[in-house]
Amino acid sequence: MNAMITTLLFALLLAWPDYARATVYVSSDVPKPIPDVAATDSTLSVPDLVFPGDVNVTINLTHTFVADLHISLISPSSISVDLVRNRGGAGDNFTNTTFDDSAATSIATAGAPFTGTFRPEEPLSGFNGAIAQGVWTLHVADEAAIDVGTLLGWSLDITPGAAVPEPSILALCIGGLIAVTIGALKRS
Repeated sequence: MNAMITTLLFALLLAWPDYARATVYVSSDVPKPIPDVAATDSTLSVPDLVFPGDVNVTINLTHTFVADLHISLISPSSISVDLVRNRGGAGDNFTNTTFDDSAATSIATAGAPFTGTFRPEEPLSGFNGAIAQGVWTLHVADEAAIDVGTLLGWSLDITPGAAVPEPSILALCIGGLIAVTIGALKRS
């Protein structure tokens, strides 16, 4: 009986979804103008039932004075995390700029143009454990006069934290364990 249970558990592990792999979700709600002294929102839909263990955000935007910008990410459950608040001085643009809690350089100490990977103003780990499924919003506010820009694109990179098996796989494995247990009880 122990060999059968070991075999079923091994089969469960093999059939379990690859939960540690990150999935990238790309917004199709772009380009969007970033008007002077106003805000723009762009959305992205996450169709999968995911409980994040790690969230990273990549943005591409043009702007002629990035210190005007306050950029935040809002989850489907209304959790908001500031990515950057008025940093970079008179520099231009965010080009392939990734916000990642494990980055070596903080966005607060970096200079524009922003290219590469930076720690955000607030930790993205604030999203960990919450349901990621639904509509996410990137909020870009221009908080000073004269300069404008364009949000060209953005994406979310979500790595699940806790494994959640597909219901059919879970039912099959539980059914197999019940069958093995019943068979063992009949033999004793």
